[in-house]
Amino acid sequence: MEIIALRIPEFIEQEDLELLMTKVSEEKKEKLLKYRRSEDLYRSLLGELLVRVTACQYIGCKNGALRFVFNHYGKPSLADDPGFSFNLSHSGNWVVIIWDQRQQALGVDVEEIKPVHMEIAERFFAETEYRDLMMKQGKDRLEYFFRLWTLKESYVKAMGKGLSIPFNDFSLVQKGDNEWFSPEARRFHFKSFKADDRHSLSACAETEDIPDQFKLMPFPALCRMLEEM
Repeated sequence: MEIIALRIPEFIEQEDLELLMTKVSEEKKEKLLKYRRSEDLYRSLLGELLVRVTACQYIGCKNGALRFVFNHYGKPSLADDPGFSFNLSHSGNWVVIIWDQRQQALGVDVEEIKPVHMEIAERFFAETEYRDLMMKQGKDRLEYFFRLWTLKESYVKAMGKGLSIPFNDFSLVQKGDNEWFSPEARRFHFKSFKADDRHSLSACAETEDIPDQFKLMPFPALCRMLEEM
């Protein structure tokens, strides 16, 4: 199992962007061209490409041979290799993928840490989580909010049922610096990290071997790999 993170560049030259766009399907390209803000286009495009590079390296195939299928809730999987499990997230300056060669439920979420109204936590978090959150102050409270939020998102994404699982139907309890436990989701394991000082990252999996840290994929390295695909 690996967690791979790519820092999104502030600007991609038009020539390079056009080349990257040739590496996705026509359907995906049409969706990308509808974005009005370059940062939104970059996130979506690089997320797709990070999945493709990871899958091609694992399977040993060319990019053009990849075929994706989607469940009723829109969660993708590889049509020809259901054992390849993966999940993707992007926010702020980061795109992150978690993947494993065993067929299992996986989830990952990254969020930019920015001011929020704590009424959101009271509405969406379990009672025990909200109580623990409100015991913290200032910056610690905000960071704890996003740790909980990304942990919950990673679980919902691992289940692959869209937004049909309410956040307050399950709770998270901190076991250590990075490890967490859910009494309502005992077969799952959780870890949380900081991608950097402004981004919180969490992962969820059915097996307990979630990495203690993520691997960094530099943008130039991604481009080199795409040239060989």
